[in-house]
Amino acid sequence: MGKLWIVIILVGGFLLWDVGWWLGYGVSPMSPRELKLAVNEGRAPVIIDVRTRAEFESFHIPGAVNVPYPATLAALASTSPDPTRAVVVVCLTGHRSPPVADQMRRGGYTAVTNLTWGMLAWKLFGGETVSGP
Repeated sequence: MGKLWIVIILVGGFLLWDVGWWLGYGVSPMSPRELKLAVNEGRAPVIIDVRTRAEFESFHIPGAVNVPYPATLAALASTSPDPTRAVVVVCLTGHRSPPVADQMRRGGYTAVTNLTWGMLAWKLFGGETVSGP
């Protein structure tokens, strides 16, 4: 029974984290399923991966651009110069990416989202990855 409570607390913590960023700061979540559909249908948003270079090179979503956290708005804007184009920010677990998505939103980006639970969820839900730069 103890292990079940640990799982419940962890899942609850992840949910509260996402809901807090969404309701408190306006950072909309994007589920791995939504992103996978968009990628497969050829309507992928700009995917900005804010993990370290080593994490990114280990595995990442095809077409993603690496801008390691913490990133300046100028560095982020260089990957997506059009502030109206859809952008999804990605990290490993969904904890580094919400502040970056918020930074972009405050910087004038109108369609920026955060990948819910990050690359771990992407892999868990069968998202394709590649390795290398």
